[in-house]
Amino acid sequence: MLLGYDKDGEIKFIFTDERYLENKYPDNAAKISNFWGTGEHGLTELFVPIQEFPGWDDATSYKIVDGHLIKKEA
Repeated sequence: MLLGYDKDGEIKFIFTDERYLENKYPDNAAKISNFWGTGEHGLTELFVPIQEFPGWDDATSYKIVDGHLIKKEA
């Protein structure tokens, strides 16, 4: 899964089709610019296996801190 997050760690982009990513962009080579068509999106990419992110369907409840997914406190 490809995630894009801003400087505050807020997830702003998520692409979950791992088979597509591996076939089209092997070895985690996909970039957000491949999907948005712009290189100036201000996001950082992170690849995470979908099985390691069980809450991906509620991604706004998570943020990325130091390259790790963290559940936000309520």
